[in-house]
Amino acid sequence: MHTKELIALCCAFVVAASSVAAPPRVNNDRYKLELIASEPEIVTPVGMTFDSKGRLLVIESHTHHRPEGYEGPSSDRVRMLADSDGDGRLDRWSTFAEGFRHAMNLLACKDGGVYLVERGRLLLLRDADHDGDSEKQDELLRLETEGDYPHNGLSGIAREENGSLLVGLGENLGMPYRLVGADGTVISGTGGQNGIYRITAEGKKLERVARGMWNPFSVCVLPDGRIFAVDNDPDASPPCRLLHVVEGGDYGYLYQYGRAGTHPLQAWNGELPGTLPMVCGVGEGPTAIVSHAGSLWVTSWGDHRIERYTLVPRDSSYGAKLEVVVQGDADFRPTGMAVAPDGSLYFGDWVLRDYPVHGKGRIWRLTLPKEESGAPFPLPTFEQGEMDESFNRARKTWRLSRGLKPSWIVQQWESGKEGVGTRFEYLAALRISGFDVPNSVLEAALEDKSPAVRLYALRWIADERIIELRDAVAKLLEGPQPSIQYYLAVLAALDWLDHEPSMRGTQIAGELLLKELSNEERSPESHTLALKLLSPDSKFLSLDRLRSYLQSEHKPLRLEAVRTLAQQSNPKRFELLAAIAADEAQNDELRAEAVVGLAADAEPNRELLESLSDGRGPMVQGEAQRVLRLAKLGPVVEDAKPQAEDLATWNELLGEAGDAAAGRRLFFSPI
Repeated sequence: MHTKELIALCCAFVVAASSVAAPPRVNNDRYKLELIASEPEIVTPVGMTFDSKGRLLVIESHTHHRPEGYEGPSSDRVRMLADSDGDGRLDRWSTFAEGFRHAMNLLACKDGGVYLVERGRLLLLRDADHDGDSEKQDELLRLETEGDYPHNGLSGIAREENGSLLVGLGENLGMPYRLVGADGTVISGTGGQNGIYRITAEGKKLERVARGMWNPFSVCVLPDGRIFAVDNDPDASPPCRLLHVVEGGDYGYLYQYGRAGTHPLQAWNGELPGTLPMVCGVGEGPTAIVSHAGSLWVTSWGDHRIERYTLVPRDSSYGAKLEVVVQGDADFRPTGMAVAPDGSLYFGDWVLRDYPVHGKGRIWRLTLPKEESGAPFPLPTFEQGEMDESFNRARKTWRLSRGLKPSWIVQQWESGKEGVGTRFEYLAALRISGFDVPNSVLEAALEDKSPAVRLYALRWIADERIIELRDAVAKLLEGPQPSIQYYLAVLAALDWLDHEPSMRGTQIAGELLLKELSNEERSPESHTLALKLLSPDSKFLSLDRLRSYLQSEHKPLRLEAVRTLAQQSNPKRFELLAAIAADEAQNDELRAEAVVGLAADAEPNRELLESLSDGRGPMVQGEAQRVLRLAKLGPVVEDAKPQAEDLATWNELLGEAGDAAAGRRLFFSPI
């Protein structure tokens, strides 16, 4: 063989070897991982479940972004892996059912029925003659919508102890929809009003249990009734979430405000009143969650791993500790997961990162030690506290919405006799109940003394786009703002009510602030807060505009203008900052802030800084001395402070009030 041929052969061998995906690795030596099956026996697997006979049922997807020229079956099907000879090993593949489109998840019942979730339907499959081939399908729930993206409609499914079913609905690209139960019960929505829904085992009595999710791809229920779900994340708001789902819970996300998840009227971790935080973040693209061996197990499609979460009680909900049990490379894409009768975990593997179906697929088995696989799930142990009191409030409002007549709640609300907490709960109960609340109730809520009540009413008005209350919302900008979050939410609500609905991107907050600063009718207080929040390098904030703010009679606006100058990157700012620092007619706080800005140009302004360091005002003098010292243009002065072992003096100093303004100047100093 010639040398060139040998080199070519070696190169071909290296390329071929590198194209074979390395098996995922197990990070815990107590567990054993083995490959059960791969293509052509199973391709592009999604949801899976074990039936009452110990057979593994797996959705094999053939319609998910089906490419032109794809040679697989024309529809999704449910593949069955059974034990053919009774030796305890699953070794025979067959097709249990077929003819589905955008199938997502499976759930087997003890009576032999199998629930199958398509994007647009929930079906109950039955094998009446027990031949391993389903011949009967009943539709229990239907999603009527023009939306057709494969995995943002119906998805997750779980069964409660009483036989009721929980079904997850994704954001559906914000399109209008109708959910129709088998008894004709209808829930409609738009703008991404989604979440977790409940129906009976027969598809009746449809109700919404929780809302505010992006895409609850998988749901699980513990034996004691606790509900958990994994939720995909909006584009600019990672991480994906592990959620403790409680009845009446609002998890804060509404698609209509934008895919980014950064809109002030959206919450991702309980940031807004009435919304609930996540348990914790999970890996990217969570596609399954199951409870097993005392923990929650999650498949992460995007991070190529199997995750185990041990719950940690946190007031009235949970935090969690993460253990990455299995980690693969880019060609390990876990999907569905199910617990086998022997306590092992089976999970599917999409293999490639490609969304379109591609003919690849694997099934893996993770074996746990027997003493571990049989471990029960810990019972809840809550301490009532303030950190997650929102969960208790959600539970209470759910009970109120089911136990009290909405008309009676309205009467109590209008009487004004209740405390802040009860007023908030009554308002939330009215919204959960779906009662047609008079605008007068929401208008009164906007005038409530509690910022939390006002903000809850504001979100309700914006979410439902109640244009008639636009002027009442605008009044919230009058006077001091309780918080930055509150202020941005009011601006966002006005923007939403003033224009035809359109999704907003990641820069929504900056756009709202620019609009506010451009509105000459706004108060100096409002302009001050907007200037404080806007990026200093916004093109809108020219030197001429900042000079105009420096002429304001409103001292906080002048101060914020100097702080903005100090943080800009425009090299022409130093001349203006130097003029402010040298102007003895200005108050000392403005001058000190200007000195902070000059720290980025200390050498050219050395003469001015030295003169200020010998000046009369202690605040300006101190800042000038600090800038010269840190720029190595002045002497290092020994700080007067107690000895390290003099704890009594240190404790005495710690008991004194600090200087927040000086701390802020130090924090924002460029040196």
